[in-house]
Amino acid sequence: MSAKILITGSSGFIGKILSKKISENYETYLIDKNKHSEEKNFFQIDLKDKKKLEEFFTNNKIDTIIHLASEIFDANEDIIYENNLVCATNLIELAKNFKIKQIIFTSTFSIYEKNYEELIKETEEPSTLNKYGVSKFDIENKLKQQKNIDITIFRVPIVIGKSRSHRIGILFELIRKGLPIFLIGNGSNKIQFVSVDELNLAIEKVIGLKGFNIFNIGCSESYSFKENLEFIIKKTNSTSKFYSLNKNFGLFILNILISLRLIDINSYHKSLLTKNILLNVSKIKQRINVESKVSSRELFYSTYEYYVQNLENTKNIKLGSDKYPDMKIFKLLNIFSKKK
Repeated sequence: MSAKILITGSSGFIGKILSKKISENYETYLIDKNKHSEEKNFFQIDLKDKKKLEEFFTNNKIDTIIHLASEIFDANEDIIYENNLVCATNLIELAKNFKIKQIIFTSTFSIYEKNYEELIKETEEPSTLNKYGVSKFDIENKLKQQKNIDITIFRVPIVIGKSRSHRIGILFELIRKGLPIFLIGNGSNKIQFVSVDELNLAIEKVIGLKGFNIFNIGCSESYSFKENLEFIIKKTNSTSKFYSLNKNFGLFILNILISLRLIDINSYHKSLLTKNILLNVSKIKQRINVESKVSSRELFYSTYEYYVQNLENTKNIKLGSDKYPDMKIFKLLNIFSKKK
């Protein structure tokens, strides 16, 4: 008999795609605080509500928990930390009480925040300052203490998929409209990305994996911030051009825009524009035979294509990571664009 799988955060970008994939081979239960499904196996539960969560486990026999649910950078930092810890703690305690066999947890590469000259291994000590990254690492440590539950943790970088447009959509709009792209420095820094489909494939492959495991995951071939965008510009014949700003001056301007809420990023996103944060993904390839088939620039281009082809639908989406980006300060640049 196949394992019974619980997916938390099932209405999120990753969760919606993963739940469809996992349900093809497993009996799947879905939990999210936001209602998004009329299926009989969907339960609208806030993971902070331990009593309601306990009722769920009492009535449903679960073998594996895939814990995707998380507060993200859009919320207040203290709320992010507290909610993430409370939700995970409730799940872990109930997993022990109900003898759950396995927990699969999506952590983050946001536990790394400084500039790295070499690929980051799973053994690297965290350098995070943001509460999101701190909350994820604290959850990792809670999971590491469990003795009778098999644990697999994925250190997940920026996840890209065809329907994920939110902040990346700002860059796509600039390219689509042939507007200038300002780089802080020369744009040579490299940041790790991963395809949502490859992440979900890895998650499915570790169902039933024994012991305690931590895996980095991401594209095995990564290009610089500028190269990823340059690839799209060339493939689409966009008239966008790059302009490099002095790093200190660029960061000063960006800080002003962030403080005035004229640009939809925060201090952590700012660091991604200037630092190298690439994961060493050799362990996941060796242990469970997962290797990325696409480069970062190919991933960007396929996502851009989908974004443009589905632009009218995207403009009607108001919530989630697939919503149309809030252009704010970039609206001023529309004066120079012929495309609307």
